[in-house]
Amino acid sequence: MQIFRLRDVIEKTGLGHSSIYKFSGLGKFPTAITLGGMSVGWTATTIEQWLARRIRERDSVTMNFKHITPWGVAITGDNTSDQDLRVLRIKQVMKSTGLARATVYKYMDERAFPRPIPLAGASVGWLEAEVTYWLASCIGGDVERPLNEPKVSVKSA
Repeated sequence: MQIFRLRDVIEKTGLGHSSIYKFSGLGKFPTAITLGGMSVGWTATTIEQWLARRIRERDSVTMNFKHITPWGVAITGDNTSDQDLRVLRIKQVMKSTGLARATVYKYMDERAFPRPIPLAGASVGWLEAEVTYWLASCIGGDVERPLNEPKVSVKSA
C-alpha cells in the first residue's frame, strides 16, 4: 500500500492544500488517514479512485464498466488506471501547450482539445495524459512516439 503525503496529493490532483482540507470536510474529497502524531496521508488507491470517478463524471459513464476516454486514458471497472492520473491546472496546461487561457477554452470546441474534469467546487483540471496525447497528435499524429524523441526520416538515394 502506497501512502501519499499532502505534497503528493497536491501534485497529483492539482488542488491546493486548503482546498483539499475544505472539500475533505465537506465530503467531496477523500478523508486523510492519521499516520501518527500530526502526520496524515492518503492511500494512493483512494486518490486514484477519486480521480477516476471525476473522469467518469465528466464523460457521463456509469460505474463498474471499463471506460477509455477519447484521449486514450483507460479506467477499469474498479476505478483504477494503468496510467498515471495526474491533473494539470490551467496555468500548467498553458505552460505545456504554449496556448493562452482563452485559446485553450476555444480549442475545446474548435480543435477537439481535451475537456477538463470537475475536481471539487468550481475547480477543474486537465489530465496530463490527455494533454500529452493531444500535443502528440498535433505534431504529426504519431502518439506512440515520446514527445522528446525526434522523428526519424529516411531519405532514399
